[in-house]
Amino acid sequence: MFGRRRTKSPQSAGPSIEPLNENEIHWRNSSLDAAAIFAERYAGSRDKPPSLMDLDQCVRAWLADDEARPDINAFVNAVGVAFGAHVARDAGLTWVIATDEHGSDLALHGEHGNVVIYPANAVAKRISTGTTDFLVELHRSMVSGVEERRTQEP
Repeated sequence: MFGRRRTKSPQSAGPSIEPLNENEIHWRNSSLDAAAIFAERYAGSRDKPPSLMDLDQCVRAWLADDEARPDINAFVNAVGVAFGAHVARDAGLTWVIATDEHGSDLALHGEHGNVVIYPANAVAKRISTGTTDFLVELHRSMVSGVEERRTQEP
């Protein structure tokens, strides 16, 4: 996963949100480039970011790949950031660094509804258990969850 920048005390109520700095923007963009390379290798796609269906195909193919498959951290980060690009676009969220009691990580944030989503972590949890074909449904769930939360915000 993206490196943690600092830690906060356990008494924190919620994550603090900071815009991405230049290095973090470069890292995110490099991860999108890597996702495009994985999609070309595993799904025959040249889209950037790869479609959600192509990302699901990448996960299936990567899990079935032999021992020569790319490093799990590089793969998860690439798929997670590409997945996050779709969620950000469709839910109107912004890339940020969110810091909570566990540290800092790349996240998506929306002011209205105070939404914070960690797309790479969501992807990592599923890939680490061998789950496949989850990205289309997870995207739908996250986007609808953001919309629902925004309608409940006073």
